[in-house]
Parts: sequence; structure tokens; C-alpha cells
Amino acid sequence: MMPSALLLDLDGTLVDSEPRHIRAHQKFLASVGIPIGLDIAAANIGKGDRAFYRALMAERGVTGNADAWVAAKTDILMDLYRTEGLPLQPGVKRLLAQATADGVFCHIVTSAERRLCVLSLEVTGLAQRLPTRICHEDVLRHKPNPEPYLLAASRLSLPPERCWVIEDSATGVRSGVAAGCHVIAVAGLVPAADLKAAGAHEIVTTLESVGW
Repeated sequence: MMPSALLLDLDGTLVDSEPRHIRAHQKFLASVGIPIGLDIAAANIGKGDRAFYRALMAERGVTGNADAWVAAKTDILMDLYRTEGLPLQPGVKRLLAQATADGVFCHIVTSAERRLCVLSLEVTGLAQRLPTRICHEDVLRHKPNPEPYLLAASRLSLPPERCWVIEDSATGVRSGVAAGCHVIAVAGLVPAADLKAAGAHEIVTTLESVGW
């Protein structure tokens, strides 16, 4: 059955931003005396930077302000976007074109701060195509809590079961499933087995495979 709306995660799902996130983490954390390897940075995908930084502080015995750390890391990341651009994931344009042709509304649901979401969509040329967004500031409880996806469905005046969620992290999958949406997971940096264990209804390797 064709969905009434696509609720789209941003980082890793629509844009290939995770490598830049990892580099921004490594650059910032090195500046505060916490060098990390690729494995530690990659393990944070979909889990939230504040919790990541608080855990690192406790583990390494370092004192700091998690909100300030996130802001500093985000500044580094935004500079990378401005200087290097941000590639779209394969299949994004085709999926959005199909949604437009079939009258399926598309709505961003991201854990990113609004300033980062706005820049991401601007540098990829998607800002006008995707003007409606749920960002970090819009909810009190973030993924894996269902609140972000429930809020998106509510704003669209749609029951969650009429919405398809597209995600690339186990955290995001759990959020969409808990909201009562049909969840399609794109396997990549997060293995398909982990996405399946999180409850994904479908697993694909590229957005090129998403259709109705």
C-alpha cells in the first residue's frame, strides 16, 4: 500500500554525512585531550552527541560541558560542509521525484540541531524540496523515543500507520517502530542484522530499492 507520507531521517539516510561527523568528532575531541579511533566515533552513529560526550567524560575522567562540546563539534562540522560540500546518498533524487509524482508528502525527522539541518539541506540543494522538518529542538525526548515521529505524523494530520519511516540507525528504527510507523532501514555503516534486531520491517542496501 502506498504511504501517505515519507518521514525521512537525514544524516546517513539522505546525505552521506557520517564520515564528516566522524572527522569532526575526532578533531574536536583531540582538542580537549581525548583522541579517539574510528571505531569509537562510528559506534556513536544514531545515538546522540551529548550522550556520547558525557560517556567519554566519565570514561576518561575529564570534566566539561556537554552542550558546549556539541556546539564546538557542530561548528567544525558545518565548516566541513561549507568547504567540502555534502554528497547525497544514491537514490535520493529518484525517491523524492517518485514521491512528488504520486502525491506522497516528505518530511525530515532528524536528531540534528536546526542550524545543522538547514545547512545540510542548503548545500545539497534539497532545502526547497524538503521545507518541513522535525529537529533536535522540537522535541523533549529524542530517538529512540517515538516522540519525533509521532510529532511529524501529528503535524501532517496523519495516523502513524500511514507513514513510512526511512532510517539508517538502530536508534532511529526503534523510534519509528515505537511510533507505529512502517520502517524501512538502509543498511550501511550499521549492519543489516542490527537494523533487523531493532525491528525494521524492511531492509534495503540503497534508497534505489525503496518504492511502492
